[in-house]
Amino acid sequence: MEKEKIILLNALVTSSKIPLILKTKPLNNLDEVKKLVKDREIVSFIGHEATAQLLTTLLNKPVPTNRSMYDPRPNEVAVVVRLKKRLEKPEDVKNVKPEDIEFILIEYSEYQL
Repeated sequence: MEKEKIILLNALVTSSKIPLILKTKPLNNLDEVKKLVKDREIVSFIGHEATAQLLTTLLNKPVPTNRSMYDPRPNEVAVVVRLKKRLEKPEDVKNVKPEDIEFILIEYSEYQL
């Protein structure tokens, strides 16, 4: 049986090809995110290698770097991973702590009039 998938993004993604409804929910802490990804296959669209490595460490699951474009579909679930503040330099990501990151759950569904 195929595992449910969860998409990891570093920005909110919408579709210009199909009408979708997006439901968002802030996740309160890293434990919520770990629970959410625990039994799911992670599909990463995290384009920055250091961020992917940090997520691999925080989630205890492989999060590969992937600079492909994500095109959301109905019934997909994603987690947007965002820094709470802008880094001075890209290499500063190595100093990011779990409390510097926020996670937002996104549920995509079909838009119907």
